[in-house]
Amino acid sequence: MATKRSQGRAPARRKRRTPEEAREAILQAAEPLLMEQGPDRVGLQAVAKAAGVSHALVTHYFGTYEALVREVLLRRNELMVASFREQLLAAEAPPDAGQLLERFFSMVQQGRHGRLMAWALLSGRAEHMPLAPAQGLRLLADALEFQSGRVAEAQGTPPPSRETVDMTLIVALCASQWFMLAREMLLPVMGHPADAGSDAKFREVLGGMLQRSLGVKPREG
Repeated sequence: MATKRSQGRAPARRKRRTPEEAREAILQAAEPLLMEQGPDRVGLQAVAKAAGVSHALVTHYFGTYEALVREVLLRRNELMVASFREQLLAAEAPPDAGQLLERFFSMVQQGRHGRLMAWALLSGRAEHMPLAPAQGLRLLADALEFQSGRVAEAQGTPPPSRETVDMTLIVALCASQWFMLAREMLLPVMGHPADAGSDAKFREVLGGMLQRSLGVKPREG
């Protein structure tokens, strides 16, 4: 039986989010929905339900669904660039060209990012797609140019031109993008399982091709 003291006790108040925390929670809820269903099949109501907030609150912070999608894409870009920068800074030694490409593949192929990137391209939102802003690809191109030049000097060969570095990255991005979109169809047709082993083999083969494009000998093993 409840005591008078317990009956008079006020319910615990939920911690009130700051505007920044509320916006971040909405973006975190929206991203997996966009990745899984495609942005054209999601709306503000679905995002509000997933975030556990009202439709009015989502509208208050983002205004329109288009603005919310834009913020999700920009946020993903910032997170990917920050992740790549942290990997470079955390390494005990500067990664060589092959390791840079491997990290690039792993970053682009995380989760369902490929579908989100493809949708951004096809719907005319390429300027918001992950890695599209200059700080994304240029950060990687600068690092790849430096390391390729360092390796070329050690091997006694001419370093690749910046144009070659840039085109190599574009090939890497396009090949990785298409592979992630079509892997579940292409691999079984060719008699291979659509699993992590096939993904690793794809990166190995493509990485070797790209390193040869840069004039860098692929690492043994």
